[in-house]
Amino acid sequence: MLRICCEEENVKAIEMAFERILGKPEKVVIIKRTLVRTVFPDAQTKRIKPPAVEQDHDESQLAAVTDNKVVVDAGNAPGLMLRRMMDEIGVKEREYSYKVIDDKDQYTVAEVMTANLYAIAMRGSNLSAIKLLFDYLDGAVADVVRLEGEDTVLLENWADVAPYEAIQDEDGTFYVEIESVK
Repeated sequence: MLRICCEEENVKAIEMAFERILGKPEKVVIIKRTLVRTVFPDAQTKRIKPPAVEQDHDESQLAAVTDNKVVVDAGNAPGLMLRRMMDEIGVKEREYSYKVIDDKDQYTVAEVMTANLYAIAMRGSNLSAIKLLFDYLDGAVADVVRLEGEDTVLLENWADVAPYEAIQDEDGTFYVEIESVK
């Protein structure tokens, strides 16, 4: 992996290494919601009490604490090291990136991968490298998703009594709205 990242200047390999260590860059997805409204035109009243829910165990009980402790040295975590290298190398001069690549045996894997990515991006000819840097430094550009269909789906239920959650509108008709995300 290191050879591919450093010698062949393969941005896809660097991206794969970054994703393995840091996870994919955060991407905001905006979803337009669809409401499902169920109306109860024949209901004159609604249930007074919510349906009873049977509990198998007491949820107020605290979970048992064990004596087994896991110690993680955050300073040596791969993700933290890679993020630190992105910050440190990003503020240094271009020549520093080339120095790290030329003497790669003297530096950590995180330093070499990050320096190589910065060097490729600073040449300006590889938009994938520039995009990868922006995605990890600033976050990815939001994707907008629109769910197909109407904004409100209307269903009718001919029950005589509306459920406990029902709300009465200005005409006196009971309804329940549920947000639907597919």
